[in-house]
Amino acid sequence: MAEPTDPNKPVLKDLTGRIGKYEIVRPLGKGAMGQVFVAHDVKLDRDVALKVMAAQIADDPELKGRFEREAKAVGKMAHPNLVTVFDFDYHTDGSPYIAMELLKGQDLQKRMRQPPPLTLEEKVGIIVRVLNGLNHAHQAGIVHRDIKPANIFIQDDGSVKIMDFGVAHVSAASMTGTGNVIGTADYMSPEQVQGKRVDGRSDLFAVGCMLFELAAGRRPFHADNLMAIFYKITHDEANFDLIPQGADHDALMPILKKALAKNLEDRYQTAYEFAVDLREWLKANATSASTQNVLEALVLEAPTHAPAPLTEAPGATVVPEGAEYGATVDIGRRGPRKGKLTPTRPGARTAVDAGLGATVRPGATRLVPAPARVPARPRPAPKASVLPWVAMALALVAVGVAGWLAWRSLQAPPSPPATLAAAPVPTPPPTTVATPSAPPVTAAPAPTFEEAAGKAGAQVRAASAAFRAGSYDRSVAAAQQALRDDPENETAKKILAQAMVGQKAAAQVRAADAALARGDLAGADAGAAEALRIAPWDPGAVELSRRIDAAKLQAQRDAEARGQRDRAAKITTLLTQADAKAAAKEYGAAIGLYDQVLELEPGNATALQGKSNARTQQTLAEANVGSRSVAVVHSFVPGKTEARGTRAAGPVPPGFEESAGVNPKIGETAAELPGRILFEASPAAPKAGDHYKVVVFLSNEGSQPIQLASTMTVVTIVDGKRYPGPPLTPSTTTVAPGQKAPVYLMPEQIWKEGTESWTMEIALRTTKGDTYTNALSWK
Repeated sequence: MAEPTDPNKPVLKDLTGRIGKYEIVRPLGKGAMGQVFVAHDVKLDRDVALKVMAAQIADDPELKGRFEREAKAVGKMAHPNLVTVFDFDYHTDGSPYIAMELLKGQDLQKRMRQPPPLTLEEKVGIIVRVLNGLNHAHQAGIVHRDIKPANIFIQDDGSVKIMDFGVAHVSAASMTGTGNVIGTADYMSPEQVQGKRVDGRSDLFAVGCMLFELAAGRRPFHADNLMAIFYKITHDEANFDLIPQGADHDALMPILKKALAKNLEDRYQTAYEFAVDLREWLKANATSASTQNVLEALVLEAPTHAPAPLTEAPGATVVPEGAEYGATVDIGRRGPRKGKLTPTRPGARTAVDAGLGATVRPGATRLVPAPARVPARPRPAPKASVLPWVAMALALVAVGVAGWLAWRSLQAPPSPPATLAAAPVPTPPPTTVATPSAPPVTAAPAPTFEEAAGKAGAQVRAASAAFRAGSYDRSVAAAQQALRDDPENETAKKILAQAMVGQKAAAQVRAADAALARGDLAGADAGAAEALRIAPWDPGAVELSRRIDAAKLQAQRDAEARGQRDRAAKITTLLTQADAKAAAKEYGAAIGLYDQVLELEPGNATALQGKSNARTQQTLAEANVGSRSVAVVHSFVPGKTEARGTRAAGPVPPGFEESAGVNPKIGETAAELPGRILFEASPAAPKAGDHYKVVVFLSNEGSQPIQLASTMTVVTIVDGKRYPGPPLTPSTTTVAPGQKAPVYLMPEQIWKEGTESWTMEIALRTTKGDTYTNALSWK
């Protein structure tokens, strides 16, 4: 029974041939909006993932805009934890497509369910790298809005990529109105469920849901139906009793509770804060070398601005620009499993302490029971005459605070923020990709500089910070200024010397990067090696070396792919020549050509069949040479497959109309089709009374699957009389590339005495309308 068709569901057809500059290689997967293919960029000679939107969906402006938004959102970002977009364009049928980097591995949803199980530190390491990518996206003003395990891809080399920005939201553009709920139910934030506008903190809630699922093995708010899930997300706390017991899980508990806080103010405010706390957890609990590599490779970018506020939605809380966000989580102790995480600021009082008169210490995080929420009583709007006085009072307060801060900055060096105090600058990463010609590169630790006091202290700190950020020019300038203030400052001298070395390494990195962009791998490799020799701690040199190694590996893969294509073309040429020799009864030459094909591809079905037929015909020819009295030997001889495509001839092109002395004709040339019908008859030369049978195969010599229609026709002709059979169903409906599959098995029969001629004709049709025919004759 056929599956009922949903009229609202888009019909996704398998594409073949070429889209723009991309040759379709094979399907990779299907989604709600389109299909993804492995394709080959013929101009840059590389394989890509080509995401093509269904043509009928492209007619919907909203869905089309969402698809285009994915390309623009991801295309403007470049980060090792975000999938890279190469191109965006439209197919001839109007459907848009995106060309992205081709990832090899599996998504987190599949990895969680496959052995061997991930360790807790491996799980936390994956989440840290997800936060690293989100931090970059949020700083670019882009909110993903559909973070879930299926959109996190783990490559074979262990790297982590965030995929599918199809529902991404550019914060400043306000591209979706209040009330639109987009995302996957189990990982949506409370504000997302309520249809409010969201910012990056909704992504962090989803990351918290993934971390809970990784730790507990269950989703924190899962239920049997959608409305129950929504109710749990907005009203119920996650069941933290599902988290396993143990010191490492206990230390993770406060981070989990803060990530899953329902109130925006109680949640992590930036991916940077979230990642810093998890990094500290890894430092305290990690034991494996792979996790240490993750720590070394992690370079967190401190946010340069506050997260975009949740605005203009009913009931939403507007966070004033420049307000402080969050608090440091104490990850050294585990509080009670029940309760709510409530960050506080200096002088603040928690819901419990407020009743007891106790003041909470600055920067602390407390686990207290969640108080019942009482709607605030609406306040009357202030009179217009009062507003100028309020504005003047606020301005005076701001001036006073600014003056006090300036006076404080002159009395003592500023202290780093609490969240950054436990986050020393990480050392550059070791390379994770190694080619046969280049061993893995491991970065040496960057030089450390002690903090200097005195009048040059501020400049020394600035020079040190610039050095660690890789801004060597600024580091040199700050160090030189420090030496002008304090010529004997030894720390400034060390920084200046190392920053000047860094400048030389940076120049080598720029030159090598330019060589890599030109495709000069040898020049790029030499430049990167020189930069590492000069400054083995330079993160730019280490990262460039990693990219060069990856480019070498890709070049090697591309060369192998070219070799495979050249081999396939040579096989096609040899088979054509062999068939021609066999038709001309030059059986020895045909057998030699078939042998060349079998040397290139030992299992080639066409060559095996052709060689067998040529040998049979050669034996028959030799048996009939020299004597007319020798009995004629009859055997089964296959014909040649005829393929007919569905492409119809078009009108005469402009400029080729009929004119004096010119008689234009419209030709019908079918495209070269990859299918071949093969026969296996047993015995090959039946005699009267022998039992015989025939098996029919379809061989696919192309790069795309052949989908057969549900009916085929088989006709037997005996002594000139046709015996058409009823429509039959092929034994196999799909033949994979490079494979052969049986499509018809003739029931065993007895060869009748006196038979003078016998032929079997078979016709196969594909779902695309192509037709393959061939015949097997007894001669």
